[in-house]
Amino acid sequence: MNGEVRLYDKPECPFCWRVRMALQRCGVEYQPYPYDDPAHLQSWRKFAPANTVPVLMIDEIVITESGVMLEYLNDSYGDLLPASARERALARGVAHYADTQVGGAVRKLVFERRQRQPREWDQEIIAEAMQEWHLALPRLEKALLESDYFVAHAGIPDYVLASRFGLAMAYGMPPPQTPLLADWFDRMAKRSEFLDTSPGVVSEALRRGWQIFA
Repeated sequence: MNGEVRLYDKPECPFCWRVRMALQRCGVEYQPYPYDDPAHLQSWRKFAPANTVPVLMIDEIVITESGVMLEYLNDSYGDLLPASARERALARGVAHYADTQVGGAVRKLVFERRQRQPREWDQEIIAEAMQEWHLALPRLEKALLESDYFVAHAGIPDYVLASRFGLAMAYGMPPPQTPLLADWFDRMAKRSEFLDTSPGVVSEALRRGWQIFA
């Protein structure tokens, strides 16, 4: 690997968090650059014309989509996706579902509760988010019938979903009523790449037994 690896980062962004988990899992040392630090703002905007994070600079390549970053790390270091085309397709399907279905519900809850007092919360939006959350999980439960993780030893779909689950639990989403998913998340939340890269709100929620917004 040539030169410094940089990650323009936002701690609580789920897209950034999953990349941090994958980088640690792959043993890639990197320098985090807070996207809103005035010292890095100009260079971040240069590399991210849409003003999005994360941005990864690795091997003289600039990557601006988290999904492409994860695929690049798998291609470079392996073990983040299965070997067979069929299993890779299934794993990518889980990751996409996690972002669109689970992520949509979590986004509603987090955006409603983040930086607001409880009296300001729109309870209808919160209830809608929780309903969508419960409806989205059974499909994922079925994918864990024969495995502890969505990819052997954990991989891209596990990091994508864990970044959603961690924020969901930190912001008071009800625990999943799907036992295999609950056990999966308990395993993920004990892994070093999860613990070492968690945003502050998740680390604090873990310390308090997930009791912050609940």
